[in-house]
Amino acid sequence: MNELRESILAVGLADPEAAVSVHALLGSDPVLLGQAGDLPRTRAAVPGWVKANFLHPDGPFLERFAGGVAAALGEEPDERVDKVLATATTRPRTRYDLRAQTGLPEAELDALLPDLADAGLLRADPNPLEPDAPFWTVDDRFARFHYAMIHQHLPRWRRGYITDKLWHLTKARFDRYVCRPEFNRLAREWALNDPAAAATTRIAVPDPRFRQLRSLEIAAWDEQGAPVALGTVRWRFQMVERQLKRLRYVKRLLGDPPARLYCVAPRVDAAIADDPDPDLFVVGPAQLLRRGADEPQEPREPAATASEPPPEPAPESAPEGDLRPISRLVGARTVRVG
Repeated sequence: MNELRESILAVGLADPEAAVSVHALLGSDPVLLGQAGDLPRTRAAVPGWVKANFLHPDGPFLERFAGGVAAALGEEPDERVDKVLATATTRPRTRYDLRAQTGLPEAELDALLPDLADAGLLRADPNPLEPDAPFWTVDDRFARFHYAMIHQHLPRWRRGYITDKLWHLTKARFDRYVCRPEFNRLAREWALNDPAAAATTRIAVPDPRFRQLRSLEIAAWDEQGAPVALGTVRWRFQMVERQLKRLRYVKRLLGDPPARLYCVAPRVDAAIADDPDPDLFVVGPAQLLRRGADEPQEPREPAATASEPPPEPAPESAPEGDLRPISRLVGARTVRVG
C-alpha cells in the first residue's frame, strides 16, 4: 500500500523535499542513482544538481532523457505522440481535454492512448465523478522530464552555452510538472492509509456559478463511492489561507459531505495552522514519509551539516494579479513575493 513511500525512503536522503525531487527524476534505481554523483541533501541544492546532471551536455542524463520516449516506444515519437504527452505533462487530462488541446480526432486518440499506456508512458487514473472519462497521466519519469524541461529547447541544452539562462526560464516547470506530480501521488498514497478509504484520486468538480471545473489533488472514497476525505496540495510554496477556502468551497459544491480536509504542504499560513476545525489536518512532507509505529524503521541519512546551505524559504504566494474568480469569491488577496 505504501510502495511509493518506501521507494522514496530508499533514496536515503534525510530532507523529504530533496528525496521527493530526486525520486521524481530517477526513482530508487541504484544504478541510476550511482551515476548521478553526489545527491542533493537539501532542497536548496537540487537546482544545481539538476543542471549539472540532466541539463548540461556533459552530464550523464541529458541524452538519456531526450531519448527516453523513443526507447519506450521502440521508434521516434511522431507529432501526435508529442502533442498528447506534452499536454498530459502539464496536468492529468480526460480524453475530452486531450481532444480539445491537441486537435486530434477522437478516433485517433482512442487508438493512440492504449498504445501509450502499453508502452508505460501514460496511465489512466480513475475519475469518480465521470467513470467513463479517466484522467490520463504521464507515468514515465523520463517522458515527464523530457516534455517538461527538455523538449522545447533541446538544441540549446545540447549546446550548453546558456544553461543558466534556460534554467532561469524553465525552473518553475521543474517544480510544477516534475516534482509536484510525484508529491501529489505520495499524498494520495498516504490518504489511502485511512481504513475507510477504498481508493484515492484527483477530482474535478463542476462549478455552475462560474462555469468552470474546480480540481483537487486528493479525493478519498469509500466502498460505497462516498467521499471520506478531500485535500489540497502545495509543493515547495507555502500554502496560504485562500487555498483552504477554495478546498471548503469545492466541498460545498459536492454537497458538503462529512469528509476530512487535508492541507498538504511543506509550510502553511498561520491562519491554516490555527484553524479550529477538528476535521482539518495539516500534513507536511516528513509526515507523508513517516512509517507507522507497527512498521519496521530503517536508518536514514544524517541531516545536513552546518556547512551546507540551509533550505530556501518558501515563497508565500503567486505574483500580483494572479487572482482567479474563485479567489475573489472567497475574499482572498495576493501576497507579493520578495
